Amino acid sequence: MGKTVSLLRIDVEDKVGKLSELTDALKQAGVDIKGVCAWVEGTAAKMLLVTDDNAKAAQALSGKVATCHTAEAVAVTVPNQIGALNAVAAKVAEAGIGINFCCATAGGGEVMVLLDTVDNARAAQVI
Repeated sequence: MGKTVSLLRIDVEDKVGKLSELTDALKQAGVDIKGVCAWVEGTAAKMLLVTDDNAKAAQALSGKVATCHTAEAVAVTVPNQIGALNAVAAKVAEAGIGINFCCATAGGGEVMVLLDTVDNARAAQVI
């Protein structure tokens, strides 16, 4: 079963050591990172963070990032096995819901999949 979660969407300067700087700030603030997706677009770096305390995380990152705002996504934990992501994607597709982005982390026996869809509340219900 999926659930809607709040995540942070962050824009930062693309510079060597920036991920280390940001994760250190979060560590010092006692923020637990539950999921992360980061990439570079041109001269900017983008990051999506799921944390145990987004308000505390945003405060810890204040002044270190260009922008930081909350957004909604859908999180679902599935077994780390062949076809697990396909099962999630098929349910969302069968419901006629478009997916804007998807990222996942695998560790041990489970995978956390994050989806941003055109209807996150409905996607969480159908997964």
